Amino acid sequence: MRINSDQVGQSSNAKIAPFYWIAGDETLLVQETLVQLRTRVREQGFSEWELLFVDRSFDWQSLLQSGNSMSLFSDKKIIELRLSSAKLDDAGKAALKQYLHSPNPDNVLILVSPRVEPAALNTQWFKALESAGVFVTVWPVFADKLPAWIRNRMASAGMTADPDAIAVLTERVEGNLLAADQEIKKLSVLTGASPKQKVHIDRKHIMSLVADSSRYNSFNLIDAALTGDARRCIKIVSGLRAEGTEILQLLGALSAELRRLVAVSHHVARGQNLAQAMKSEGVRRNHEKELSQAVQRTSLIELETMLGDARRIDLAVKGLSPADPWSELTQLVLRLSGHHILPQSVLS
Repeated sequence: MRINSDQVGQSSNAKIAPFYWIAGDETLLVQETLVQLRTRVREQGFSEWELLFVDRSFDWQSLLQSGNSMSLFSDKKIIELRLSSAKLDDAGKAALKQYLHSPNPDNVLILVSPRVEPAALNTQWFKALESAGVFVTVWPVFADKLPAWIRNRMASAGMTADPDAIAVLTERVEGNLLAADQEIKKLSVLTGASPKQKVHIDRKHIMSLVADSSRYNSFNLIDAALTGDARRCIKIVSGLRAEGTEILQLLGALSAELRRLVAVSHHVARGQNLAQAMKSEGVRRNHEKELSQAVQRTSLIELETMLGDARRIDLAVKGLSPADPWSELTQLVLRLSGHHILPQSVLS
């Protein structure tokens, strides 16, 4: 069975499954989903809790031993596995398969991991695992949904806010939900807001009380470029550079996206419609809108040229070209966004 994180608490009286897998990259949302699930399971009498961290040296036999061992207090038990990667080795896959072949009814197994790649979701091994329990997808909050997420979060803390205040807070914590949550809690404390005592927040409150906690990653940069937001592209590149992000990491993600765009455009050029072309290349459903905008805006020749530019940036990073890699990367994402190239003085 597969559900979204917002469905975890909707059926508190439903039968507890023997196995849950919570997967997502947004730390705050994963943790909140986990807490919600733990609470629901404990309400069903699973009061003992055992936590295992899975790394390269992890012995999967310890999971089987834990699942078969009797509780010290004869209580039902939660066994929680924290995975550093959603990609399991053969030993891990075999151990989970063996565990779920005849799960102990006095135990609930909860896996927590980063997001699972779409290709893995269609494997026979994963489908067998999914049929034995519940897979919980924790989706990130994308940029266009962040203002509403912040508004709802503030409302839960007893605050209403002007659109300008929401816009400023969104800009200052963009890409960092942990920072957003912390700032909303801080606003609540400093203004005396609570669910029983409502407080209205305006732009001045935000400007004076909220720090600039923007944090970005390669996915934010690619989404901004695909949707044609040149101003945000520049801001994200500047933020990533200031944070010390490895440029090759960004270039790798951008090159992979360009290759996907080229492949989709080739399908379209051969007469396939855009939806079919994206499906052929395994484009995630929640990524189709952004990618389709770029395909419709950019010609196949332009995309192939950009892919060549990415290769030249790679040479510059490795010292094989005199060009400045960060300036060239900024120019590249601006071209992908469909905007004119900015002069060097603006980029520096």
